[in-house]
Amino acid sequence: MENLEMNLNFDFHEIYKKLGIKQAAILVAVSGGVDSMVLLDLLQRLPVTLKPEIHVATVDHCLRPESKWETKYVEQYCKKHQLKFHTVRWEKNDHPDQGVEEAGRIFRYSFFSDIMQQYKIKHLLTAHHADDQIETVLMKFIRGGDLHQLQGISLQRSFMAEFDLSRPLLFFSKDSLYEYANKNQILYFEDSTNQTDDFLRNRLRHHVIPTLKKEAPNLLGHLVSYQEQLADLLEVADSKIRKLVEQLTTLDGYLLSKWRTLTSAEKRASLRLICTDNVGEINESQLTEMVSLLKNTSRPQGKIDVKGKYLFYKSYGNFGFRDKASCSIKIQSDFKRQLRLNKWIKLSPFEKIGLFPVGTPTGEDDDVLQLSAKVKYLDVRHRQNGDKLLTLAGPQKVKKILIDQKIPSNKREQVWVVSNGSHELLWVVGHKKSDLSRQDVNDKIHYIVIYRKISGEKRLLHE
Repeated sequence: MENLEMNLNFDFHEIYKKLGIKQAAILVAVSGGVDSMVLLDLLQRLPVTLKPEIHVATVDHCLRPESKWETKYVEQYCKKHQLKFHTVRWEKNDHPDQGVEEAGRIFRYSFFSDIMQQYKIKHLLTAHHADDQIETVLMKFIRGGDLHQLQGISLQRSFMAEFDLSRPLLFFSKDSLYEYANKNQILYFEDSTNQTDDFLRNRLRHHVIPTLKKEAPNLLGHLVSYQEQLADLLEVADSKIRKLVEQLTTLDGYLLSKWRTLTSAEKRASLRLICTDNVGEINESQLTEMVSLLKNTSRPQGKIDVKGKYLFYKSYGNFGFRDKASCSIKIQSDFKRQLRLNKWIKLSPFEKIGLFPVGTPTGEDDDVLQLSAKVKYLDVRHRQNGDKLLTLAGPQKVKKILIDQKIPSNKREQVWVVSNGSHELLWVVGHKKSDLSRQDVNDKIHYIVIYRKISGEKRLLHE
């Protein structure tokens, strides 16, 4: 909007109409400051066709002695104007030693969501204005981060999935709100903590923004214009990047070969979106580290610690993220069980193995080892370092078999092997059978070993 110092009543009506709230019940966050008291007044002046059922929520953060009386005034105001009032105190004993501002925000919005759920209210309104927008964008610029953050505060967005958060004063300057309040004799309170330079936002408000406004009187208008252009560009770019990521996606993560065919810009943009989808925003240095790992063709596997909770991994043809907790599952290395006829052994919650007579029904997805009557003893255990499988070409290390099959290192330790009474491996389950297990022409198959995935299996008659 070119002129932000506009007729508040008329333009507020137009903005509110675009929000699509109409006459639905709303919850208004009111602190008693000029911004929220003006918002409350404007909402009550809406025409009948737009006027909503108004609920007011005030949080006493107990950061200032006077906050108790300010909350009391908002309560009296609501009673006078027949508005439903809700309040809560964030007791001083509950304040953290550090990060009070963020902790207060979390407490505040949790309170709002509780009210909205209780009274079935879908729309939350806050009194963020154009000066808040400038402060927010400058803070994002100073701290760095994702380009999307430079869009600043949005006019309307989803809130905790089930609600909408709207800011109908976003295109109005702070000065215009003061002017409206004074003209309409609206009582409001000034937060004394806003006068200090303890917080970055206050320092920008007191020292930086006044200078910028002096140099560029239409600073607010220019900012809105840039944000609209940026939003348009990002909408187009995000749509294309999302399609690229969908083409990379597989059941095992993301296709490395496909990613390597992308342009340099597409590589970084798609990887940034993959990170956002899986673990949230990451910094550019970590993104660069991930790109280097994926581009390194001489290193088929690798991993990078992300935020202390996740692992970014590359494993042969795939890459993606794993939760570190899920990667720390300990393998029971001393697990060893003898296979007995017509008995299943549960290897894990998801798999089992058993020895049965030939002719026993098997499932389509079962892996089966055929045996002659010569085999007297069989056991099953996890693969161990140094294990070798006898092949026609001689002993072959199980580790090499798994590497050749591009089995990720974190899954190799989970592989099962079946051996005979002479401790010779007959089967790397699911991967390769020993030539010892092959029968002579005159040998008759008497037994089969069945390996079966339990999840989603169809039960057979012999179970």
